[in-house]
Amino acid sequence: MSYDAPFAGIKVVDLSQGIAAPYAAMLLAQYGATVIKVETLDGGDWVRASAPRPGGNTALSVMGNLGKQSIGLDLKSPEGCAVLWRLLEGADVFMEGFRAGVIGRLGFGYDAVAAKHPGILYLSMSGFGQTGPYAERPAMDPVLQAFSGIMAENRDLDGRPINVASIPVDLMTSLYAFQALSAALYARRGETRGRYIEASLMQGAAWFNTYAMLQRVIFDGDPPGARAHRGVYKTADGWILAIVAGRRGWADFCEALGRPELGADPRFATVVTRLEHNAILAPLVGEAFAAHPNAHWTARLTEYGVMHSVANDSLDVLRDPHVEETGLFAHLTQPGLAAKMPIPRIPGAPPMEDGTPRGTAPLAGADTDAILAAHGYGKAEIAGLRARGVVPAGPA
Repeated sequence: MSYDAPFAGIKVVDLSQGIAAPYAAMLLAQYGATVIKVETLDGGDWVRASAPRPGGNTALSVMGNLGKQSIGLDLKSPEGCAVLWRLLEGADVFMEGFRAGVIGRLGFGYDAVAAKHPGILYLSMSGFGQTGPYAERPAMDPVLQAFSGIMAENRDLDGRPINVASIPVDLMTSLYAFQALSAALYARRGETRGRYIEASLMQGAAWFNTYAMLQRVIFDGDPPGARAHRGVYKTADGWILAIVAGRRGWADFCEALGRPELGADPRFATVVTRLEHNAILAPLVGEAFAAHPNAHWTARLTEYGVMHSVANDSLDVLRDPHVEETGLFAHLTQPGLAAKMPIPRIPGAPPMEDGTPRGTAPLAGADTDAILAAHGYGKAEIAGLRARGVVPAGPA
């Protein structure tokens, strides 16, 4: 055990699919745990479906599987279930991400697993939780953005709710699941039994939207001036976000804009009055920004201490000099993908290095033979499992 690998010696059996639970398991791997991902024989985790070839890697499968080992297994067969029970020997964590009730029908519900392995930490991840009227509903990140109110907080100019194109609910839920597992692993040093942990996208979405929800409860509706302190403006060559904050925030913003008279105008002196006269103010600010390119505004807003950022696209971020100098991303070769994948550094974990196990997301079933051998299966037994269709027909 060390700061670089605090979970060294921890064994995780990961049956989850998608990204929320797999990402939590990936974080365990990045902190030293041995994570065995169990995948189906029909191409593996469903997030691989958009890969150029079956079982290949995609953006989500890379994010969710760095540092893991992958075994293909037919869990609909008794032999496949027997293999999974073998994998669970000595495991510290078991993770599943099926809809409510599915894992129990496979014979690996919490009670069944805990009966054989009482020290196991068992994580169930689902869309709406394991109980309640919506428990069996299929759900993904955008569904919970809509359900939780996140989309309603993110409306376009016509008032239409818009979902965030990235996966904030998945990642928020992943981080809470990782936090819960980390805390449980710490607590288990003084416990004789494991525990059941439930996480849902609904919980992650609720926390993601908590600030907006509390504001609406406090003000019994739309908070006054909620967006008056920030704006996204069209410039001569793009878009830029600027935030007015602090005692001199509005005056400094107007100075940076080259319109100091706006800062002295009583109609715009406070958030409330700026909202009241927004029909007059907004065109004036918009015209000023439109007259110059992003580089001009970055220099001006920086000079006057106004918080801002150019609205970059994702590839612009990779080329940003600050990003390059700070080493935010590691560029990692991944099986099945031609381009190197930019992977952000994980706070507190050692940097991933190209070509290492921690920096590689395996193809579906790529480690089947090695995993089976490590769990006591001989070559003849592995060949028999392969012949009977329990494991993949050949190495990935």
